[in-house]
Amino acid sequence: MFKNNISNAGLIFDLRLLHLGEAMARIIYDLASKGKGLYHIYTDLDFWDARGVLKGLAKVKRNFGKSPPGDTYPTQVVVEDLSSRVKQEIEKRLRRAIPSPPRHLIVQSIIFSGKFEFDRSQYYPDRWSPEKVIFFTRNRLPMNQPVISSAYKWVEITIDGNVVSIQQRKGNRPEKQTQPVTKKASAESYGPTCF
Repeated sequence: MFKNNISNAGLIFDLRLLHLGEAMARIIYDLASKGKGLYHIYTDLDFWDARGVLKGLAKVKRNFGKSPPGDTYPTQVVVEDLSSRVKQEIEKRLRRAIPSPPRHLIVQSIIFSGKFEFDRSQYYPDRWSPEKVIFFTRNRLPMNQPVISSAYKWVEITIDGNVVSIQQRKGNRPEKQTQPVTKKASAESYGPTCF
């Protein structure tokens, strides 16, 4: 376990990184909120993923702030219940969660430069095959958004060494859909539709 105190613009944070050789969500404790009777942490887990992981246990908010930066730690978790049982359950769930690049950064980069690249070892376990990394990354993207996927635009995910690249392509897709989509399948959402 790595522990460090960070002071940034008058705010004090307690940074604890639990690293067991696998990718896991990082947590920053906001020590300034302890005086207010709140359990307040920041995590690098994406907002939509944190909502699913902590459903019914804590209030999950987006972090638009600069300390810690919202691009690195896009999610904040606030709980008014200071019991150790609730804290332990939140930390246990976050330790088990596998982070991915924040969706808003992916979409922003695709809009402005047409691609987004990241180091897979920063987010995913080393034991994962390239196919599993591509599958996991594709299912975390907001594919129902016209910015990412439409009749004229689509994204291609490739891996070159440790670099995962999400590239926007235009024109017809190389593969055609072979199975007809039923109403039930099209009504079920496979991930968040917004970022």
